[in-house]
Amino acid sequence: MPEKIKRMLFFGKTRKRTQTPSFFIKAFRSQGITVCAINYRKLERLWGKWLTEKYLFSTFNRFQPQLVFINSIDIPFKVLSQIAGKTKVAIYLPDLIALSDNSVFSGFITDYKEEMIERGKLADYFFITNQGQIAFLKEQGIKNPIFITQGCDREAHRIIKSKSKKWKSDVAFIGEANEPERINLMKEVAKHFNFKVWGGDWNRHGLKCHKRNVYPDEFAKICSGAKIILGIDATHQVEGYFSNRTWITLGCGGFLLTRYVPGLEKIFINKKHLVWYHSVEECLHLISEYLKKDEERERISREGYHYVHEHHTYDHVVQRILHHIE
Repeated sequence: MPEKIKRMLFFGKTRKRTQTPSFFIKAFRSQGITVCAINYRKLERLWGKWLTEKYLFSTFNRFQPQLVFINSIDIPFKVLSQIAGKTKVAIYLPDLIALSDNSVFSGFITDYKEEMIERGKLADYFFITNQGQIAFLKEQGIKNPIFITQGCDREAHRIIKSKSKKWKSDVAFIGEANEPERINLMKEVAKHFNFKVWGGDWNRHGLKCHKRNVYPDEFAKICSGAKIILGIDATHQVEGYFSNRTWITLGCGGFLLTRYVPGLEKIFINKKHLVWYHSVEECLHLISEYLKKDEERERISREGYHYVHEHHTYDHVVQRILHHIE
């Protein structure tokens, strides 16, 4: 019988906007695990590489973790290669791996390319938040790639209403202006509806960005203030690939209208938890339709909120991760 994890060494940067590492740490600790968290990049800036590595390995030897959990690339490859084999190592990647060749997985805008494959080969468990790349990762030599969803946080992602007109609109989008299809959609929506964009450099595309950096409480206020929150991910070609915007929007009680991704129906029920569209034209049509259906929007947002909080918080994500490891 596998040994139950009691001590974990967690590597993750502080991410002020998403706060994902802190949500994971809290969820692991709620499972009774003693978590020693290290922000390697921050320590390296403060102490330098030599002293940081000395501290890391001293901590590793003293703490004797049963699992090293790494959020994406939050330790250098050299350090990972020295830790691998000494204890169980799990990597969590909430994104796609894009390659620089002409393969089906080339061309996506992502920081994670060939080096991520090499990191994955060193891990005992490689958790990735899309289903479509599992077979590809096995072909590349990653021995144990596992599909895992993202989630919402019970406390941070909740319904927060505000009387301020700042947060109110008929339609809103929260995210970067980093994809041609996304930019085109937002321009089309802006032509027809009372629309606000948040969280990116939208001004250079002729759209006013109401706030560049959006934090969890502000995200929640936007979700409560907007009648419809739009979703459009980097690609709709990879099964099960959608951003944490999906989970956070539902977790904050927003009505989410998002572009269809293959496999979405395996997790959500269309027009019960959220609504999806397949084209710009369908998106515009559905916006017009649901702006007239206040009770229907409220019912769907309420169903989506209860669904993710009952089945897809980071506590649930961590329980599923530990199920694969223990």
